[in-house]
Amino acid sequence: MNIATELAKVKTQTCTQNTADTKCTSAWLAANINVGRNGEGGVIAAYCTDRYLVLQTTMKPGWATDMDDISQAPGGTASDGSACVTGEISSTMPRLETQAFPLESVYELWSTDDDLQNKDYFDQCTLASGETECAQATGQGDAGRYFNDGTNSYALPSDAGIGISVTGQSIYPLYSNTLQITLESCEVDSCNEHVGQGGGQPHLHGDPFSATAGKCLYSAENYTDSSGNEDLTVHPPVIGFSYDGPLIYGRYLSNAAPGFSTGLDNCGGHTHGDYAYHYHSQIIQATTTNGNKGISKNSNTGKTYPAFVPGVFNCWKAKIYDLNGGSTNVFWTKNKDKDLTAVCDGSTNYWVKDGYCLPGADNYDTCTTSATQTTTATTTTTTTTTDDTTDDTTDGTTDDTTGTSGASSVVASLAAAAAAAVVAM
Repeated sequence: MNIATELAKVKTQTCTQNTADTKCTSAWLAANINVGRNGEGGVIAAYCTDRYLVLQTTMKPGWATDMDDISQAPGGTASDGSACVTGEISSTMPRLETQAFPLESVYELWSTDDDLQNKDYFDQCTLASGETECAQATGQGDAGRYFNDGTNSYALPSDAGIGISVTGQSIYPLYSNTLQITLESCEVDSCNEHVGQGGGQPHLHGDPFSATAGKCLYSAENYTDSSGNEDLTVHPPVIGFSYDGPLIYGRYLSNAAPGFSTGLDNCGGHTHGDYAYHYHSQIIQATTTNGNKGISKNSNTGKTYPAFVPGVFNCWKAKIYDLNGGSTNVFWTKNKDKDLTAVCDGSTNYWVKDGYCLPGADNYDTCTTSATQTTTATTTTTTTTTDDTTDDTTDGTTDDTTGTSGASSVVASLAAAAAAAVVAM
């Protein structure tokens, strides 16, 4: 498949492009869409319609991954049917996907931050006999369900993403589909990513921060003042887009940064100053369960450790209406109608990766495609991507005393000293 050819198939529509929302301007998109190291990021184009911010992305992370170093990588099935362990070799299968995020004028925030406030919108699963709602039996692996292991329940997708990074990589919840923090089950690399049982591009299960500049999505070098100088006291940078609409910003590295003193809620976000509601990645204190995959499982149970929330924590703050905003909620439908995300004809505000042309853009008739990237994958249109994150044989036992369960376990950030210390992590 030729990515440029597939991008040329994007539909157009008659609509008035939203430019009142700051993130819909060319300047904002150019400043925040990340092409990745050496231009290897997945975002090919970004634009707004009248209701949605839309990314066309191959889902590539944009940096060199370390997945062959994962000690307990998810198990999968090879093309010949034999069992295998997912790793670096399974991560090079890009495809062009359409990812959409409702604009601030479209989405509606809950007045609460309850774990289950969005559960009624999870209505696209196949109900088994005796089931009345789309709760997730541990390790069940059915897209369209939310986390529920009988002890803890979170209305977040158990086998799909919660958003997309600024490089175009899928962001999944902190938990695997067995409701276990992926770091505890030793199944993510140093950038908090892995490839699931189904193969494909690597996706995140945690904050992609690194103390080493250029290693993961972002580091201290991305905290810059208006002059471009490194400054940890500025507001953290944008690192992603949540499917419910709000932006995802990076972790706080200084207690002097704007908004640090305003606590993060159970969903992982807050408002402050001129900032609309938004999420932040953060470090929390978690406790290992008896399902940990440490070298000495029993002696490692009950140990505290830092876990790295990727922004959205235990809930979405906005109501997860479908793209059409209608009464029929198909938020989890994988192949969506491309008319919903079609480019407004004559759009003047957009971002397109060098060498590609965006249908509907004001320069499309004179644009010349020079990109030659090809793949053998197929094109899909989706607001989420299905995940087979964890080996079905994983012990999914969870601990309701872990530092990640419930609002009481959520902290705005760690203490100021800890927040400053993350630079060294």
